[in-house]
Amino acid sequence: MQYKLLLLIGLLYGLPVSATPQLQPIHRSTADILREAEDYIIVEPSHSYQLLRQVESITTLTPSQRIRWHLIKVRSAIATNNLSDIEAELAALIKLQQHAYFKNHLPSMLSAMGIALRRLGYQAEAKSLYTCALSLDVTDKKRMALLINLAVLSRHMNDYPLARQSYKSAKNIALRLHHERALANVNNNLGTLALDEGKIDLAEAYFREALVGYQSSDKRSGNITAGTNLLLVFAIQGHTLNFQRLISPISALIDAYPDASKKALLLWLISANDANLGVALPQNMKENLISAFEQLESVKVQQLIQRHLAPRVQVAVTPGKRSARTTKITPTWFQERSFCTNKEPGFKVQ
Repeated sequence: MQYKLLLLIGLLYGLPVSATPQLQPIHRSTADILREAEDYIIVEPSHSYQLLRQVESITTLTPSQRIRWHLIKVRSAIATNNLSDIEAELAALIKLQQHAYFKNHLPSMLSAMGIALRRLGYQAEAKSLYTCALSLDVTDKKRMALLINLAVLSRHMNDYPLARQSYKSAKNIALRLHHERALANVNNNLGTLALDEGKIDLAEAYFREALVGYQSSDKRSGNITAGTNLLLVFAIQGHTLNFQRLISPISALIDAYPDASKKALLLWLISANDANLGVALPQNMKENLISAFEQLESVKVQQLIQRHLAPRVQVAVTPGKRSARTTKITPTWFQERSFCTNKEPGFKVQ
């Protein structure tokens, strides 16, 4: 099984560089640009981000086009971990909340905004949107995505029972729909729960399944996430041969991906593997690792690195205090929403 997985990885990432989509000429209609940007959100969000720059002025767009523009930017910013101006996009979306397109696509709006709020540290606000969305009449596919989002948030809020329950419900839907990408997502996140609990071998099994699933669905960001998680497991286990077999395709993807947090994690993984091989790290590399630690995506990742890898490379690090985000003050722009303002009816995670 291990050999087949590694062979599959090698075949998948042997694609020529020319397979990467190129930006189209600037003389295109706004409708075409938005349509293509939406199409690339899943497979290559950085391409979507670049396409939006071809829209010369969003003030000339129709309300529905402006909503789509802001939503694409939010979703691509989340996928590429480029959160510098995402609050402005969320505020702009709420200002457009009375338009028909917003109301007709409310579950999608709530899902994207919930993810962004979690990444910004507004955990209670994110949970309120997920609860609201799950109380609506949504398709199985949308409910599955919302349950996965709720589970991810629950892990960050240390509500592991709700996280497991939500993942179980989402996995049941994914199996019924034969949705490979969602199954890969669930398996990857179940792996993170196992890592949190110190169940390293179980985490490895989940991450292997996730990586194969992401490859089948051709999701680049998923390949990176599951691949780096699997590398983390190998570094923890001291399995240097498995690490060396996987590092080349995953590092190539990360090098081409605009996400500083992924590059920071990669530096830690490579350094830990070097330590496992008996390589003594110079002082300047240890200083680089301390700097990279601050760029890691979340406190949960920092905690895993501190617990498992920092002792190997003999670097002392302390996770940030971002885990206390449930007390973060609700932003004014969020209070101006007219949707999901009352106590939503309860939903049952099945």
